[in-house]
Amino acid sequence: MQTGMITTTAPVTTTTSTSTAKNALDKDGFLKLLVAQLRNQDPTGAGQDPNQMVQQLTSFSSLEQAQQTNSLLTGLQTQTAGLFQAQTAGLVGKTVKVDGSGFNLKAGAASMNLELSTPANVTLTVKDANGKVVATLPQGHLNRGLSALSWDGKDASGNALPDGPYKVEVTATGDDGKPALFRTSLSMKVDAVTFNSGGIYLASGGNVFSLSDVLEITA
Repeated sequence: MQTGMITTTAPVTTTTSTSTAKNALDKDGFLKLLVAQLRNQDPTGAGQDPNQMVQQLTSFSSLEQAQQTNSLLTGLQTQTAGLFQAQTAGLVGKTVKVDGSGFNLKAGAASMNLELSTPANVTLTVKDANGKVVATLPQGHLNRGLSALSWDGKDASGNALPDGPYKVEVTATGDDGKPALFRTSLSMKVDAVTFNSGGIYLASGGNVFSLSDVLEITA
């Protein structure tokens, strides 16, 4: 019978001190180096090039101006962001049209906008949050342009469905039998404006949209 021996070796911990050389010269280091050089050279002395000192002084002045410009731009950016946020807060209470599709059912009523590039026969397929089809809504033949589509919140059997968001799939077939191009949008009243992670968002009835999705603003 063979036996095996397991030898346990205690781990050896080695501490290594690593120092990283600073190869890059930052602006503070550059200023210190330039000031020291200017203090310790005589432009009128033998072997000195007056043009070189003029170039150094020009570099010092250019760097100082660049720092002041950066500080000024940072301040302007902060002020501009504050003003923009204040203006955006004025959207509360206004009606906006945002890019998107779906029915936000409330008290047995919901609506969305459909803009067709050409006359077409349109059918809406309504799905709940789980992706289950709850209603199929033939809209008939719609003209080119913007149409407001509504839903009474009832399923295929005529039962009233609970309030909340529902997904909508649009099928649009042109008179030539080919799919027609369309764009969907939602009209909503802004309840609140939020600022998060550098973005601006509009809230309405539990739905949140990015400001970049806004297509139109009305009183």
